[in-house]
Amino acid sequence: MLAARIYQAQTLRVENTHKPQIESDDHVLVKVAAAGICGSDLHVYRTGAYLTRTPITMGHEFSGQVTSTGSRVSDFHIGDHVVGDSRVWCGHCSHCQKGQFNFCESLGFLGEVCEGAFAEEIVVPSRNLVRINAAVPAHVAVLAEPLAVALHAVHRAEISRTGGRILILGAGPIGALISTVLRIQKIQDVTIVDTSACRREIVAAAGGDTRVLASPDGSYDLIFETTGSPEVVRNVIPRNLAKGRQVVMVGLFGRDTPFNFTDLVEHEWDFKGCACFDTELPEAVTLLERHRESFTHLVSCVPLTSAQNAFDQLLGPEKDALKTVLIPPAMDNPGAFQTANPAATPAGPHFT
Repeated sequence: MLAARIYQAQTLRVENTHKPQIESDDHVLVKVAAAGICGSDLHVYRTGAYLTRTPITMGHEFSGQVTSTGSRVSDFHIGDHVVGDSRVWCGHCSHCQKGQFNFCESLGFLGEVCEGAFAEEIVVPSRNLVRINAAVPAHVAVLAEPLAVALHAVHRAEISRTGGRILILGAGPIGALISTVLRIQKIQDVTIVDTSACRREIVAAAGGDTRVLASPDGSYDLIFETTGSPEVVRNVIPRNLAKGRQVVMVGLFGRDTPFNFTDLVEHEWDFKGCACFDTELPEAVTLLERHRESFTHLVSCVPLTSAQNAFDQLLGPEKDALKTVLIPPAMDNPGAFQTANPAATPAGPHFT
């Protein structure tokens, strides 16, 4: 099968590799229909961080169909449409024993500690799958995992308790998904900012009352930080967060980030972290099933064979796509998937 495999930092090859086999009786073989490129994938590609071995097939956001199951798997059947839980947890540490898998002492992710989803097929434990309605297009279903992150951030914010003006820093995939969640929940007075005109245009196309700006304009009661930019944390947050209010930190930072903690003390700011997601993946699936039309504009589809170009484009200065989804070739079913210009809003592939 074809797979996009990383050999070292900035060396990604789409090549033929062996098909995965079910070797544990609680595992499931999935034919990948779509796989999303995450911001953490870009970080891994750029730096080589988090990889436990190379070469390895990248990718942890995916949707597809079950094609085979281990002997002890009873909750999934051949033909089921599924999305993947990206987390690889031990199940034994104190956090796992409490069901806090995102705090696992040895937490890893598909495509980093084991073979990932930028391929035609993937084998995962059945616990890493959630069934999704076949009516949700595959390229939209792939949003389930990052949408779970967005939902976790919204849950951490406790908006019903805090209220007020809301600012989302960054209109990348997570920022745009947080914006979409708030729009569906009919949360008022939301502003999203990004320096990319293209991304602002994509988010604005969704309509609704969310304001889309190039920079913040005043004081806010709740800020979602999704950029992972030291400059944003150092300069934008202190200038635009009202006294006694809250920040939810979602973005991952690639380097040390200086911050004046005296401001935090004197202004009584609350900073909350958002570690991946907790129990939100089924909730994300339900949201996609009920409101899939609210998410289609976020996705651009490109062939798996163009993975290298897609990574380079996403890391370049011009951001002409928001969530890029890789579509494997339908080797045994020609025409099963459609692809689209990466700069266009796609019709996208559907499950078969």
